[in-house]
Amino acid sequence: MKNFTYRSLDEKENIEEILKRRRRKVNRQQIISVVILIAILGSLALYIGHHVYYTELDGYVHVDTNKVRTPFDIYLDSVYVKTGDLVTPGDTLYSYYMLNLLVENANPDEEPPMVAVSRNYKLQYETARQEIEVLKVRIEELRKQIRTEDHNIALGLSSNSHKLDLERQLNEAEARLKALIAELGALKQTRDETKVVFARHRAANDSTLIPQIYDDARSAHMRRAISYRLASDSSLITDVKAPIHMIFFKEEEILTKQHLNLEANNLKVVAYVPVAKMNKVTNNSTAEIVVNNDVSFKAAVSVLGTRTEMIPENLRSYFSKKNTAVIAIFELDKGQTIPLWALASGMPVSVRIKNYSWFNRDEDTIHSKPDYLWFTTGKGVMTEEKDGHLVPISDTLRNILQDGRLSEKPDTVTKL
Repeated sequence: MKNFTYRSLDEKENIEEILKRRRRKVNRQQIISVVILIAILGSLALYIGHHVYYTELDGYVHVDTNKVRTPFDIYLDSVYVKTGDLVTPGDTLYSYYMLNLLVENANPDEEPPMVAVSRNYKLQYETARQEIEVLKVRIEELRKQIRTEDHNIALGLSSNSHKLDLERQLNEAEARLKALIAELGALKQTRDETKVVFARHRAANDSTLIPQIYDDARSAHMRRAISYRLASDSSLITDVKAPIHMIFFKEEEILTKQHLNLEANNLKVVAYVPVAKMNKVTNNSTAEIVVNNDVSFKAAVSVLGTRTEMIPENLRSYFSKKNTAVIAIFELDKGQTIPLWALASGMPVSVRIKNYSWFNRDEDTIHSKPDYLWFTTGKGVMTEEKDGHLVPISDTLRNILQDGRLSEKPDTVTKL
């Protein structure tokens, strides 16, 4: 027989409240689980859809930099620009002297300054030392004369005036001796210091001991021979590498500058195309070049497959042993506005190509050959005619020249 339990009305209400809270908690957990599941499935769908709809390639921006080099041997006098300066045609970049002109005007028989200074101090020291010896003899002689004069005065043979004159000469000689002794000490110290510096320079074969051919560059008659290098185009100074008052030999780099017209500096995007993805890229492929989430621009393939390169280690896949990729060159579409920093040489970018072959493919598209340049052994590089046949590209160019289409439609050759 079951025990009968009596529950009051308050206890029943408490149990119902507890059951409601549990149901709300379970419902909340179910909703959170569904939201998380939807987010995961949505992200997975976006990832799969993105990779199905797009082919992404790694690449970088290439821009040539203008390195300003000296066309001959020069002595660089001054540089008038610094990093970050904008220059226009005619602006002065640097001034210089022709090195052969300085060599012709240099005097090879000129004595090195250090040798002359050392010899001069040595000569002054020896002169002062000899004069001191002469003064010592002179002072001793004056003292003997004064003693003799004292004896003559005592005997009444001489007056006191001659003695006073001898004492004046003695005082002057003693004062001169003190001055020469002090001067000799200073000359000895300077001579020894110069001797040490001279010995160090000789041991190190220092070039300061040798007359420099450009020591004459600052002279008045040489200032007329100064030349100036001027900017030939509008550009941005990116680096100044040359210290002034130095010799630079032919083809040495003085500074680098970036042409403001980047297209004149071969602006292009270089992309690494793995061999497994070559079916996604053809000569007429267009792409979106992605720099970051805020900056992107359009480009189209201009050169495809003329060379291969090793993919950089930071871009290689750990699951693939094929690290060699075909190089594709993309030219930027006209009329786009892009930040200059996004076109810095070496800027890493992602090249995003739509996989049009996955959608809306008709029978002709499925069976047609991709828009490549083809190579037939024994015939060379081929191109496809309108009827679908491959003919040597030389024949196609010959027909264009004969028809006069080259001058009217220059794009025809480019598309080949």
